[in-house]
Amino acid sequence: MGKARALFLLVPLALALYALWGQGPPSLWAEPVQASPEALQEVYAKAHPAVLRIEGPEGGRGTGFFYAPGLVLTAYHVVAEGGPFTLFLADRSRVGAQLLGFAEPLDLAVLATQARAPALLPLETARRPQPGEAVLHIGNGRNQFIAPRYGRITRLEVSPSAFLPQGLVETSLPLAPGDSGGPVLDGEGKVLGVAVAIGQTEEGFRSFFAPLLGRAGVVAALERGERRYWPYLGLRGPRALTPELARELGLPPGGVLVGEVVPGGAAQRAGLRGTESGGVPDVILAVDGTPVQSFEDLLREVRKRQVGEKVRLTVRRGGEVFQVEAELAPFPGR
Repeated sequence: MGKARALFLLVPLALALYALWGQGPPSLWAEPVQASPEALQEVYAKAHPAVLRIEGPEGGRGTGFFYAPGLVLTAYHVVAEGGPFTLFLADRSRVGAQLLGFAEPLDLAVLATQARAPALLPLETARRPQPGEAVLHIGNGRNQFIAPRYGRITRLEVSPSAFLPQGLVETSLPLAPGDSGGPVLDGEGKVLGVAVAIGQTEEGFRSFFAPLLGRAGVVAALERGERRYWPYLGLRGPRALTPELARELGLPPGGVLVGEVVPGGAAQRAGLRGTESGGVPDVILAVDGTPVQSFEDLLREVRKRQVGEKVRLTVRRGGEVFQVEAELAPFPGR
């Protein structure tokens, strides 16, 4: 596949979005059909009452949908900053919700609410999506309330960036910030996955969803309250030690400059030094013997592991090269 030039989680600029929504009651919206107009428009007419907007203390966060009585599925990054959460339902009523469980590596989360679901969307966990298949997304992007977007699946098992979940499904759906967490439905009205990202690739604009294929057990675990995090070293601002930066700091080029070591994180417990130490930060050269030359390299290697696993870091500090062991943990403060 072509490389992604720029990728973004579908999180809105919450305060600006909240201000726009405050100008009047939202309305259903229909855009020019891009794929399978008649069948998918019928799916939208039946499915949209199950879709909702998720709001946090600062305003709109993204989209979610009822898939079972009292249960809402969404993308984890929509709710990652914490609550309290309010659901703005299709009938314009607002109700509270609580976070039950989440899987950060899959970007999925389940909320619980006492509200009665206007409709339920069935999850498709057994059938594999097909390239070229026409799909519908329902969401809250472009300041439009539970609006339809039409497109087609373009690729399966896509891993466009180490910053995103792996094994995503790529589509031509014209999504925007605010659509994150919305359902991607097939022609039978079943949810194939949850929208998580957009990006500009070599082939043009693309959007991505986290598939539900084979994940019935995952969703059940989230309902039971399971909470799975990405593993982190606990760094802010790590960057490649380019030849230019190396000359500026008087260091040999190569590796990843640590940046800031976050208090309470794995890197601090392992004794790494960052910009907060007042000197030249440490440089990470390898993870378990695999060389790293960029933040993305470092992230990719760390995310091959699980929270609680230990990694061996090869570190340069000034003219000294040594190894330290770090036990991976959730990002400090989460």
